[in-house]
Amino acid sequence: MFAVAPTAAVNRARFGTFDTVGPPPRVDWCGRRYYPGSTTDTLAQVKATLLLASRPGLTQVDTAPSGMPIVADVMPPPVRAQFHTDVCAMEVWVQTGPNAYLGYGLSGGP
Repeated sequence: MFAVAPTAAVNRARFGTFDTVGPPPRVDWCGRRYYPGSTTDTLAQVKATLLLASRPGLTQVDTAPSGMPIVADVMPPPVRAQFHTDVCAMEVWVQTGPNAYLGYGLSGGP
């Protein structure tokens, strides 16, 4: 029981929930907070969005309490320096199914 308590506390702090089912109500990553959108996209739609912004790829950056992968197109440090920002990504996605990604937008601004 004592081993579960620290994990639950971390989940509550990083994802806003103790629940280990479904996508979390928020994602805290890279010092920023992201909130879910209302639509789920396919991987092809996510990649098309990234191509429009000249951003080529996704990297798994975390795992939700439910075990769902959290992916982002991570800006490398030189790009962040060029834009004078500490934001690692403007959006992250939680993979909710085999070809389903729920987008989470950056809260606040860069």
